[in-house]
Amino acid sequence: MNTSSDATTKKINPFVEFLQSVVVAIAICVFVYIFIATPNQIDGISMNPTFENGQIILTNKISLWLGDTLFGKSIGLGYNRGDVIVFQKPGYKDLIKRIIGLPGETIMLRNGKVYINENLITEDYISSEIKTNGGSFLEEGVEKTIPEGDYFVMGDNRNNSHDSRYTDIGFIEKGWIKGKALLRYWPLNKISLIVTPEYN
Repeated sequence: MNTSSDATTKKINPFVEFLQSVVVAIAICVFVYIFIATPNQIDGISMNPTFENGQIILTNKISLWLGDTLFGKSIGLGYNRGDVIVFQKPGYKDLIKRIIGLPGETIMLRNGKVYINENLITEDYISSEIKTNGGSFLEEGVEKTIPEGDYFVMGDNRNNSHDSRYTDIGFIEKGWIKGKALLRYWPLNKISLIVTPEYN
């Protein structure tokens, strides 16, 4: 024989189950946002033509936790030349740039081209007509050594990018990096995985 208490319990259960589902979904979203991936919006034209103002990318944060491990490096989670990263220098908003120089390397700009360890690198993601000019931090024809644990970054739109070439940005400390760009998902007609380019 069903009691009124049993009937009330049966009426409440679907609502409780719904609340439990919502809580679990929120917990999963929070976990993903903190530890796995987070969205970032392109602000400005410094990454043209690769990314346009207003586009939204998904940033892989697993590199923060596993990038330095042997496993992480074996599956490409470490930070490599050509990776597009999101970083925040203290006192600045989030910036999205491409890693050009790695820790311990030398970098020099000469005749509008980039030289790493005195070797010219190819950059197929920018037009051959674009020249990479020096700035207040890395002047034309001056070679700098990138400290261990630091990176040298630039935007793909070299004539309109405030990046490591300038004194107020300079070398980027690894601890400032928030993640590596993984996927462009907005606008929908531009959805694509973000692939690290190959260099000579």
